[in-house]
Amino acid sequence: MRLGDLAAELGRDVDGDTEVWIEGVAPLDSAGPTDLAFVRSAKFASGMLSTRAGAVIAPGDLDSGGRPTIRSPNPGLDFSRVARRLVPQSRPVRGVHPSASIAANTSIDASATVGPGCVIGSGSKIGPGSVLMPNTTLYEDVTVGADCTLHASCVLRERTQLGDRVILHPGVVLGGDGFGYVANETGGFEKAPQLGRVLIGDDVEIGANTTVDRGTLGDTRIGNSAKIDNLVQIGHNCDIGEKVIIVGQVGLAGSTIVEHDAILMAQAGVAGHLTIGAGAFVGPQSGIHKDVGAGVKVLGTPQREERLFHRLMAAMLHLPDLLRRVRKIEKLLGLRGGDKST
Repeated sequence: MRLGDLAAELGRDVDGDTEVWIEGVAPLDSAGPTDLAFVRSAKFASGMLSTRAGAVIAPGDLDSGGRPTIRSPNPGLDFSRVARRLVPQSRPVRGVHPSASIAANTSIDASATVGPGCVIGSGSKIGPGSVLMPNTTLYEDVTVGADCTLHASCVLRERTQLGDRVILHPGVVLGGDGFGYVANETGGFEKAPQLGRVLIGDDVEIGANTTVDRGTLGDTRIGNSAKIDNLVQIGHNCDIGEKVIIVGQVGLAGSTIVEHDAILMAQAGVAGHLTIGAGAFVGPQSGIHKDVGAGVKVLGTPQREERLFHRLMAAMLHLPDLLRRVRKIEKLLGLRGGDKST
């Protein structure tokens, strides 16, 4: 497309030649004369000195060295939209592959795709435009909404429900049993029945090999537009609000509530029956042992509010010197006996 046409679709202005022909997108360091690249901020502007990109998307105040430039207040967002426009994703052929196993009493929309090796249980429903990639398994009474994409080897256990435009990456398991056991008279453990469901809202995306356990009695819920990374564990009866972001290897114990717009960074762990408030931020590798208030930022194990956490980290840098000074003072005061350490 012409650069000017791309800019018009974005509703942005162009500095320089609007007739530049754009065939694809690429990062600054590998872009060629027919590629469009982007610069998020002045921090990354040095890459424009050596790039061969035919044009760039950049903030309005950034010097692009005379290169044709789409000016944008949000270059990353506009670049993503251009990438989807220029490099559309292919779609498998509609219909049910002959190798798929389809139980009786299912409902599969004519515009849906069921790939090779898929298994669809009795009473399950697949909505318009949805795609099940190879070897995906739906147990009984699963509902998949419209325009969903379930990548290879996903497993949705009985009565799981997906809204519309849900994306599940390879190996996602929804509705597995929660980790629930009850001690018996002999000191052993008996399995507690897991009778609830997993309910997923609209526009949710869940990364590869993430697991979401079914509720013990009630339901495990994930709200509209939540984005969940790879290798995340969500325990039984958790309630994840709208537009929540959960990054890789986070673990949520059972009955955790994460309110809307909260962010949990990589490898954070949350003990059960806690609430992460709306708009809260949980830093990477944090261990959460009590509720986090709305809008509060916490880091570390045990959790500390952001300002205190940074003060503690700064203080730790001075501990070795402080210990040496204390030992010297103790020695001068005769409190260390024959200890000659410094």
